Amino acid sequence: MSLFKKIFLQSKIDFPMLFFGTSILLFILFFLLINYSLKHFLLLIIGGALGFVLFHSSFGFTGSWRSFINERKGNGIRSQLLAIGLSMLLIVPFIGNESFFGSIIVGSFGPVGVSVIIGSFLFGLGMQLGGGCGSGTLYNVGAGNTRMLITLIFFILGSLLGTLHLPWWSSLPSFGVISLSSYISTVPTLIIQGILLIIIAMFTIFYEKRGKKNISTIYQKTDTSFFRVFVFGNWPLLWGAIAIALLSIIMIFIAGHTWSVTFALGLWGAKIASHIGIDVSQWEYWKGSYQAQALQRSILTDSVSLTNIGLLLGAFIASNLSGKNNSKINISLLPFFAAILGGILMGYGARLAFGCSIGALFSGIASGSMHGWLWLLFAFAGSYYGIKLRPYFKL
Repeated sequence: MSLFKKIFLQSKIDFPMLFFGTSILLFILFFLLINYSLKHFLLLIIGGALGFVLFHSSFGFTGSWRSFINERKGNGIRSQLLAIGLSMLLIVPFIGNESFFGSIIVGSFGPVGVSVIIGSFLFGLGMQLGGGCGSGTLYNVGAGNTRMLITLIFFILGSLLGTLHLPWWSSLPSFGVISLSSYISTVPTLIIQGILLIIIAMFTIFYEKRGKKNISTIYQKTDTSFFRVFVFGNWPLLWGAIAIALLSIIMIFIAGHTWSVTFALGLWGAKIASHIGIDVSQWEYWKGSYQAQALQRSILTDSVSLTNIGLLLGAFIASNLSGKNNSKINISLLPFFAAILGGILMGYGARLAFGCSIGALFSGIASGSMHGWLWLLFAFAGSYYGIKLRPYFKL
């Protein structure tokens, strides 16, 4: 028996569901290529790759932050800092340049103001109750997590409500958008932000040493072959960090913008609301030229929606390759309510804060935006209190 056959025969692959998920992905890919463009085709592939990577590396902000606060385990945070740092090296220098498809590359920027402070705090609180951040919610739904599906539904609702109230929140005190590279140029931005990322990483190591003799690492050696780990999962965090950084860099050259998640969720909510008779087009937020166009067009023309859909399918495929897809409905009352509350807080908070842990924190810092650093500070504070609330919901 060949090594290839041996590996696959001994695996826990759910072949029918794997075939189902792969068929859907391929069908949408061909549909996009025939009816839309190569750009749309590639965006779905990038999203699928992100879902595959996120699931196989268990890469997420919610669990990592909770592990650091509760267990003094900081390897998850350090892997995130690495991914942000690597992304920053090729995002900051290329903002304002032309993408592969002719659009001008834009970063993820938001105002440094009250709305970001409140919104990020609410998001941090909500993600500990809901069970995942923006990307974490999507890849866990793709893997069949029932509670996360509830979180996603109310995440969409919260995002929609956030678009209704955002104009008022935006009227509160703010210093406006602060882009470091606009003030101190590209190289100093990379140096200063790199130093800040290293300082945070060193703090996590110092904090971890106070409670443990051994420091958790982002790379764990395994006796299993590279091929088996790559295909079936249990990736070291280092792999996940590097892969996510590379995909986020590819994203800017294909999409023309940094990786984002939550705009699409608000858009999905707006489209659902429109179909049931709520005229969201009259809301101030949806009168913006970009938002109005997105509302009128198919979600398959929206780059963020495409990567989100791809992420769901990529996680679905990865979870069935690993045999860890869990689509059974098994949720008790208090965790159910926590998912509802967490989803609403995340959706609403992300809109106020101009992004979630991906759009504001990851892509914001990688773009040199000060609102990304503000988001990190207050989302972490919200996460701390969210963790304290979890036992009340039997989480």
